[in-house]
Amino acid sequence: MSVLGDDARRFTWRARRRRRILTWVASVVAVLVAFVAIAVYSPIMSVREIVVTGAERVDKAQVDASLADLHGQPLALVTNDDVESRLQSYVLVQSYSIRVEPPSRLVVTIVERSPIGTVQVPNGYDVMDAAGVVLWNQPEPAADIPTLDLGGQGVGSEAFASAAAVSLALPVAFRSGVATVTAKSIDDVRLTMRTGAEVVWGSAEDSDRKAEVLAALVAATSDRSISSYDVSSPETPVTR
Repeated sequence: MSVLGDDARRFTWRARRRRRILTWVASVVAVLVAFVAIAVYSPIMSVREIVVTGAERVDKAQVDASLADLHGQPLALVTNDDVESRLQSYVLVQSYSIRVEPPSRLVVTIVERSPIGTVQVPNGYDVMDAAGVVLWNQPEPAADIPTLDLGGQGVGSEAFASAAAVSLALPVAFRSGVATVTAKSIDDVRLTMRTGAEVVWGSAEDSDRKAEVLAALVAATSDRSISSYDVSSPETPVTR
């Protein structure tokens, strides 16, 4: 009976010890949950400042206004979907990212679509990005991006894809000096510089290298009267 009594006491002691441990763990978890809940929903951790970066062509004041109702929301609970629903109507916004900076700052970084050319339409000129998205319409050709001459083909054509790829490959500062990108076919792309010089580009293949060579040629011949450049074979360019 003595042995059985000792076993019973040990079992009872172990059971009480497990209950104490479980009670302690539950208390710690409850405290942590309460702490997190208070931290998340506390006014101190709510959105009190929204910083928008990367907005150059898009109207930053309008973006600020679109995001304004996020003020006061728990910072930790603001999601990409919350921002997307407020920015999806901005055609110029290609993508964005968000970053929270406790205790109260939300940073929204915008990546804008890059205008690479204009296409003439009945009501003027559509300014487009390389994906064929119309960014805006204006009555005259742009002074800082080329007009895309597609030979009557549409934006969904291979001619547009070739012209867009060539224009996109040009450095922005250099692109402003190009008046027209003409794509007669997928393998016959030509540029007209604002100086009047013609550029034989060939296909859109290896456009990054061709753009590099063309920029170097133009810089090297800036003191000469050049009527044409041929970079269709970028390793053996020709100037006339």
